[in-house]
Amino acid sequence: MMIYDTQEARQIDEWARTSGLPLEVLMERAGSQIATQIKTRHSKRERILILCGTGNNGGDGYVIGRELIRDGFDVTLFTPFGKSRSDIATIHTHYAEAFGLVAEKPCGRYDVILDALYGTGFDPGRINPEFEAQCTFVSEQKQQGARIYAIDVPSGVPTDHTIGFKEIAIRADATFQLHAMKRSTFLIRTAPFYGESETLDIGLPAFGEWRVSPKDLASLFKREPYGHKGTYGTALLIGGSDTMPGSIQLATRAALRTGVGKLQVATTSLAKQGIVVQAPEAMVVDQTLPAIQNVLSSISAVGIGPGLSQEVAETWVDHLLESDLPVVLDAGALIKESYPERTAPIIVTPHIGEFARMTNQTVASIQDDLFGQATEYAVLHQVTVVLKSHVILIAKPNGGGFVISGASSGLAKGGSGDTLFGILTSLLAQHPSGDVERTLALGAEWYARASKQVERRLHPSSLLATDVIEELGRFGL
Repeated sequence: MMIYDTQEARQIDEWARTSGLPLEVLMERAGSQIATQIKTRHSKRERILILCGTGNNGGDGYVIGRELIRDGFDVTLFTPFGKSRSDIATIHTHYAEAFGLVAEKPCGRYDVILDALYGTGFDPGRINPEFEAQCTFVSEQKQQGARIYAIDVPSGVPTDHTIGFKEIAIRADATFQLHAMKRSTFLIRTAPFYGESETLDIGLPAFGEWRVSPKDLASLFKREPYGHKGTYGTALLIGGSDTMPGSIQLATRAALRTGVGKLQVATTSLAKQGIVVQAPEAMVVDQTLPAIQNVLSSISAVGIGPGLSQEVAETWVDHLLESDLPVVLDAGALIKESYPERTAPIIVTPHIGEFARMTNQTVASIQDDLFGQATEYAVLHQVTVVLKSHVILIAKPNGGGFVISGASSGLAKGGSGDTLFGILTSLLAQHPSGDVERTLALGAEWYARASKQVERRLHPSSLLATDVIEELGRFGL
């Protein structure tokens, strides 16, 4: 499923126009589909109010109103900003009026309110007393039990980022997104305004830089009937310290649980003791440069960082980046201001705080423009960015990427990042020549879904990284 920004949404409309698919036809498709959704969710006894703006979003509202009133629903339509200024929307305005749907002022309490005021590309300059009044009115109706629906983007919500967003907007219970999801669906300040999100196919081709993570995990579980441990790669994890021995243990267990054939772990003496007990399937080596160099020739992917100080990691990171192996940099290994040019991929896996440090920005500024910030760093440094927030973004070095959402809130806890690090390194070792970003996206999706599955038996507050690791093995059964 695609994720569009404002420009891409306009480009697909332009493509439709130049390809002979009239925009009024797209408006008809969108409105009809949303009307069908309303009909299946609500009865003719309920009062429905449609708030229509002056643009194409308002035109969608007229189509919906026409379809509903034709089938006997109780519909009121209100145009707080005046008549349509869109030629395409005006066509559907006339059609709706022919069915008896004319604008009138709202009165009393409504069971359903449909927000068709503004669509994509909302300009904060449009916020005025009349719009604020509509936001207040909808909020009051919602408090009295009205169900609020939005078309494409809740009015007042920006599409691409939340820079300057004052949270003056319609707060929907559900949003019907047309053709593709919008970036602000995944941003921490705007996601609550969407409510439940459903994407409707209106017959357009899919193109764009960002997309929702692939959901089909079957390729991760495929095993060759005549395979051996060498078939599934050898990974090297470097991490852990005497003061933080648990991080590398979690990464080790996660790597083993996600299918790597052989696993080498370079860690300290104290951390080794835990690995011998918790993950006897792993092979341990000394956390020294000679020991690491000795095993590199047999490795298909390497990850470094959890539990390491930046000072300890620095020499090893430089050495690893001189190799021709996929390298995953996490935690204490996120120290480089620039990266060498190389053919093998470099993957950096910061959480928001680490990424703010890496880019010399604030956490708030990163959260405001999650897609833009991740893309800029990935393209500038020619690395793959796995940015961990309330969602996971995987940004490609050539632009675009994947979004993974729906993970348990219980992952907001120590050890979660170490677990994901182990998963990703394991999968890269198994698929060193495949589509790197897709492999990472599948791994992050596996991790997110496993965390959500744990919630069936544990409250998110009680969820531990070890619970997620054990749950990984229950998929595909």
